[in-house]
Amino acid sequence: MSTQSDPYVDFGLAPEHVAFRDQFARFVKDKLTPIAGKAEAEGRFPTEVYDELRSHGYLAVNYPEEVGGGGGDLITGCIFYEELTRASAGISAGVFAHQHLAVGPILKFGSDAQKAEFSDPGLRGERIGAFALTEPDAGSDIRGIRTHARKDGDDWVINGSKIYITNGGIADFMLVAARTDQGRASDAITLFLVNVADGGVSTTELDKVGNDSSSTALVSFDDVRVSSAAILGEIGNGLGQLKATLTEGRILVANRGLGIGQEAYECILNYAGERRAFDQTIGKFQGVAFKIAAMAARVDASRLMIYRAARLKMDGQDCVREASMAKLLASELAVETATSSLLLHGGAGYMEGMKIARLFRDAPEAWIGEGTNEIQLLVISKTLGLL
Repeated sequence: MSTQSDPYVDFGLAPEHVAFRDQFARFVKDKLTPIAGKAEAEGRFPTEVYDELRSHGYLAVNYPEEVGGGGGDLITGCIFYEELTRASAGISAGVFAHQHLAVGPILKFGSDAQKAEFSDPGLRGERIGAFALTEPDAGSDIRGIRTHARKDGDDWVINGSKIYITNGGIADFMLVAARTDQGRASDAITLFLVNVADGGVSTTELDKVGNDSSSTALVSFDDVRVSSAAILGEIGNGLGQLKATLTEGRILVANRGLGIGQEAYECILNYAGERRAFDQTIGKFQGVAFKIAAMAARVDASRLMIYRAARLKMDGQDCVREASMAKLLASELAVETATSSLLLHGGAGYMEGMKIARLFRDAPEAWIGEGTNEIQLLVISKTLGLL
């Protein structure tokens, strides 16, 4: 079947973005896809991915060179996560949680000593981080978290539990959101940096529907003692720090949904050009062709929305609405395209070992991570003056 040679044409990418995309896509296919296949089968996050990324210069590609990053912009980060997800949604989840959710806030708000201990080795892939926020009774409701930190002399003692923590079972350090005051005031939450090896942290890996190559854990904190030097920024600044991380995070994480959608679309496009029925390829039937055409439109629309939000953010403009729109559209794309693609594969799509079967299992997480679709709709509604 004839296909467009470059699915990214007319997205306004600069030459350096195109060059990076082509080089990184080849690297993912040659180096990471084989690792991802083995990791999916074993149900583990392959920490050797960081060695590969580091040795080929692909760690922290959208962080400034002066902090150890690749010097790329937000569009570079978008391309990075889309292509990485095409190898494995689980691996991209782990890398995103480490680079953006754990290391990112330290770079923005951390002291020189905290950067030297956590973010510097984190950017080199030498220490893996996790962001411990969600709890059994508090997810989207950040102000409802119960994990608390109490002052004890010059130290703080943290107790509580977190759930669904990406990298939770493999992290060397965690950025922990804990309550340092009562009530739901904006200054009741503080972020702490916790070295897992110092003790008091226990983890239990969780079985998931998909994203098998990521670590997702229940994390418990039992009298975890940290010094005041472990506070990120100042006491009570946690909620503001979280909000500062969300907009860019939603733009980046949207590319994980986009990567699943692009991959699922390509799977059925290729299959429809090869599978024959009634003396012709199934792509010749309108019932199949129209569904694939609709997928192509949704993929392009999602990518355009993501890049629009990214460019607004890069220009220093308010893009809270656009970031939520991008995340909303990309997550819907992932689920709809993976589902339709599997169904159009027929019985073959329902077989283990088929890529589309894995994409089908991975896709629903795009609805949930970095804020559910209901949260995105809430944000969009508020920016429209409706709520």
